[in-house]
Amino acid sequence: ELFPFEALARCGARAMRQLKPTQQISGALIAGDPGLREALRRRYASHGVLLSDDEIVVTDGALEGLNLCLQAVTQPGDVVAVESPTFYGALQALERLHLQAVEVATDPVTGVDLDSLATLIEREPRLRACWFMTSFQNPLGALMPTPRKRELVELLARHRLPLIEDDVYAELYDAASAQR
Repeated sequence: ELFPFEALARCGARAMRQLKPTQQISGALIAGDPGLREALRRRYASHGVLLSDDEIVVTDGALEGLNLCLQAVTQPGDVVAVESPTFYGALQALERLHLQAVEVATDPVTGVDLDSLATLIEREPRLRACWFMTSFQNPLGALMPTPRKRELVELLARHRLPLIEDDVYAELYDAASAQR
């Protein structure tokens, strides 16, 4: 009852009248809106990550991006390490792609158990990727400390395993204000 349907309809109709279909809709379907891509490039550059335009992929949401990452590095039947407990959407995506989830113990304070992960890497030859939420893990809320994140990346790099990092909640946290 409180949702402003009429106001949204008016705003939507006004926006649609101002659209240039070829430039703003059709052109953006392939690579994403140029203004958004430029804003993303600048945002990453401000964090020290320099990207070219062809390194930015605009998706229809975080879950689509994560699914595309999975599809890029796995084949049906491959194994993907996930946190235990994990976000149900990760399990649904793995099932849809005919991938096998293998759980890695996760601590609510320190995140993924790196010793358990190292053991899994040694024992599971079909392991092709890890899907982890290192910042505000769902459902535990764990925020993996930065030194442990570095250890995780080093471990995976040694074994040439890709990390698909579901980082959807990272920007909700302002470390500077938390230290005050």
